[in-house]
Amino acid sequence: MSDDPFDRNTLFCRMIGLLTQEQLDSLAHKTVAIGGAGGVGFTHAESIVRQGIGRVKISDFDTFGAENMGRQFGCSTETVGREKAEVLEERLMTVNPALKIERFGALSRDNIDRFLDGVDIACDAIDYFHVAPHRLYHGEARKRGIPVIFSGPQEYGVTLHLFDPKSISFDDYFDLRDGQDETEQLRNWGMGLGPSKPYRHYLSAPNLVFEQRTGSVTSGVCLLSSGLVATTALRRLLNQPIFFKPVPYIYHIDLVAGRFDELHVPDGVRGIKANPEKYLR
Repeated sequence: MSDDPFDRNTLFCRMIGLLTQEQLDSLAHKTVAIGGAGGVGFTHAESIVRQGIGRVKISDFDTFGAENMGRQFGCSTETVGREKAEVLEERLMTVNPALKIERFGALSRDNIDRFLDGVDIACDAIDYFHVAPHRLYHGEARKRGIPVIFSGPQEYGVTLHLFDPKSISFDDYFDLRDGQDETEQLRNWGMGLGPSKPYRHYLSAPNLVFEQRTGSVTSGVCLLSSGLVATTALRRLLNQPIFFKPVPYIYHIDLVAGRFDELHVPDGVRGIKANPEKYLR
């Protein structure tokens, strides 16, 4: 038995039974990238590290503000004003002192190569209302054959999109292209995330309005989002099957409506625009 009280076999022993020892050992050598360290990115990263993944890359350009307190788990009276990625790095190192971690600021053409170098799977938790970095992240990951998982809160629920390099691309699904008007990009982005709109049964209008860059969210659905992302990432890293299929299949879970929607959207946002009623549930 190791003399180290924080030996990884001790830290992650409760996973044995769901995983074999060999599988747990293999996770020490896996690398996960998490773009964004705010509302869902912070808990994406912590959930992933608590599953025994030994290497992570994190990025964020922002600092915590008091307005983040209600939903961002890195935000506290002690961290307001501090860089989100820096706070996240400190937190992750207290979970697993042997963790190998690289911290980045805003993702750009200048650092995306280093951010994705050696990555096995990527998680997209970049701010909803900045489409350009989403496109950069997904486009470069696809070139390298890296799957990207995206899950975001919508009202009292979450969506899930898994972009596999062998299936439809991020730009093709959301109908995004260079030179496109930013308002149209935001409209397409919002339309493609949750076309089934289960929240319409309890809200007269959505609180998340992409054109106005406004939205409401609770801490509980942020955690739900991270649970989906971390579990999907774990199963993919172990080459094990999971229910969720890659885009053009998309998923929407709503806790108030009591709904779990699986949608097949073969033509992406173009198809949703052509027949939005087809996808309403």
